[in-house]
Amino acid sequence: MVSAKTLVSLVLSATLATATLQPASSNTKGKCPGSVSCSPAKTSNAIQAAECAYNTRTSETQTFAVFKTDHQYDTSNGAPYGTCEAYTCTAPTNDELTESDDDCWTFFWNDNGSSSGVGTSCIKSPDDGTCGCENSSGEFVYGGSNCS
Repeated sequence: MVSAKTLVSLVLSATLATATLQPASSNTKGKCPGSVSCSPAKTSNAIQAAECAYNTRTSETQTFAVFKTDHQYDTSNGAPYGTCEAYTCTAPTNDELTESDDDCWTFFWNDNGSSSGVGTSCIKSPDDGTCGCENSSGEFVYGGSNCS
């Protein structure tokens, strides 16, 4: 039987292979867009909210991302984990975030969010919870803050 920690580590390594360190400029916690004018350019499952906020996940310019918590990982290092949908179309305004949901967090690569910055803590090692960052190869750098 594979443990939740091992599963999260494996998924984390696989999904970060296409991520680039570029932190969100603003965020709105507890709200999702009521509707979006395009489909997600990339959907990543079982990743940390911090990864969704700190890393862009698309080859085109990412404009916003919607993170939805998956509570099966609540006890894992680096929680919350969930699904991150990354978009390249025009980002909704904060007023267009009409779906209130405690499990939803919208990250913006502009100033559309209700709070500035990423809004999360650091990206954490799924093994021991140490802060760091991940290179685009998926390698976790303990204590790192300028991964490529």
